[in-house]
Amino acid sequence: MRVGRTHLLFCALTLLLVSVSPARADLEAGKRALEHQDYAAALKELKPLAEQGNAEAQALLGEMYSLGRGVPLDVNQAQKWYQVAADQGNARGRCSLGSMDLKRDTAQGLRLLKLSAQQGDADAYLILGMAYMNLKEAPRDVVQADMWLRLAAEKNLEFYQNELRAAERQMNAAQIAKGKALAEVWKPKHGLPPEEKTAPGGKAGS
Repeated sequence: MRVGRTHLLFCALTLLLVSVSPARADLEAGKRALEHQDYAAALKELKPLAEQGNAEAQALLGEMYSLGRGVPLDVNQAQKWYQVAADQGNARGRCSLGSMDLKRDTAQGLRLLKLSAQQGDADAYLILGMAYMNLKEAPRDVVQADMWLRLAAEKNLEFYQNELRAAERQMNAAQIAKGKALAEVWKPKHGLPPEEKTAPGGKAGS
C-alpha cells in the first residue's frame, strides 16, 4: 500500500512539473526577448501566457502596449493587462496601473503604488517619491518624498540616486533627517494573501 501511494505521489509530481516547466520556460524566453528588443518573439511567448492568466506575462504585455513595442501603442490595452495582473497581486502590474491612475484618480493611484511598494518594487518607490514631490494632484509631502526616493536609491541605480539628490536640494536638514528615519524602519510586507493586499482602503504603508 505504501509503495502504491509513493508511486502515485511521484506520478502526480512528475505531471505537475511537466505542466509547469514549459510555462516558466516560455515566460523566461519572453523576458529574454524583451531584453534583446526582439518584440515579435516576446509577443509570441508572452501573449498566450497572459491569456492563460499568468500575472507576470500580463504585466509585461501591458508594458508592450503602453510603449508600443511589438504591438501598436494602445493605452486601453495596456490598462486592461495591467488591471488583470494587479488583480492577481502582481507588483509590476500594480505599479504600472497606479502610475496611469495618478492624474485621473490620485487616491487610487497612490493606493496601488503603495501596494506595489509593499512588495518591494523599486519603481513604485521612485514614482511615489516623485508624486509626493512634484505631482499637483497629490498632497506635497517632502518627508514622504525623501523616504520613498531614498528607498529607491538603495537599488544603486544612478537615475534613482539623481532623483533623490535633486529632491533633497529642495528640502531642509530636518526634513531630510525625517525622511531618512522613515526609510530606515521601512520593511516590505511580503507574503500577504492577494485579497488582503488589494482590499480597497487597506493600509499599504505610508
